[in-house]
Amino acid sequence: MRMSTLRLELDVGNSSLKWRLMSGAQRLDGGRLTESPMAIADLLRAGPAVVHIASVRSETRNQELVDALTLAGVPFSFARSQRECAGLSNSYADITKMGVDRWLVMVAAFVDCGRPCVVIDAGTALTIDIVGGTGVHLGGYIIAGAGLSAKALAEHTGRVRFGGEEQFSLAPGVDTEGCVHHGKWLAQLGAIMAALQQAEEAIGDLAEVYITGGDAPTLLGLAGAQASRWRYREELVLDGLAAVMAAP
Repeated sequence: MRMSTLRLELDVGNSSLKWRLMSGAQRLDGGRLTESPMAIADLLRAGPAVVHIASVRSETRNQELVDALTLAGVPFSFARSQRECAGLSNSYADITKMGVDRWLVMVAAFVDCGRPCVVIDAGTALTIDIVGGTGVHLGGYIIAGAGLSAKALAEHTGRVRFGGEEQFSLAPGVDTEGCVHHGKWLAQLGAIMAALQQAEEAIGDLAEVYITGGDAPTLLGLAGAQASRWRYREELVLDGLAAVMAAP
């Protein structure tokens, strides 16, 4: 019989796995790792009573995780996109088509502020979602992330060839490497600023802007004063996962 009160929360993304170990509302530990059976086994050594999971991976890829948890005998649950949770209403006619990560970051943001907000998740994909003051999801955008954009150029153009170290700037590039690396960040930030303008037209002056994801710190730095009101939440997906799993 499991006497542990510990809860392991997993945010399984396309390129890495984010995790944290919780005791009630208290965060005991957490981090980011490359998913593998050995890595999962290491996390389970803490003795969680339950594992809560948000995954954007395919059912086939999720099966490896399911097998590891089943073998360990640890109860687990996957979060799914919902019609409504914590005052937030989903705009999708078919809620199964919305990625659970988008749903969870919106839930977390709306639970936190209870006001109109824009929620940005800058990872493999750049997602931007708009939530009205009554908790109605007004729609959003899905855009290739910075890394994916550069990869697409390398794979689908004949003469755009680049390498070198990552460059973080919005200035015009003076060689192909600079043009590509600077350009991908210009495109990401430009998309965000255009989406914020659309949001202001839809809901008026924005109360809050939340940003999360692996590229969030870079975008915050490049945005400078434009991002002075943005709230960076590294574990926004996990915050939403906790809220969804605790909801009646």
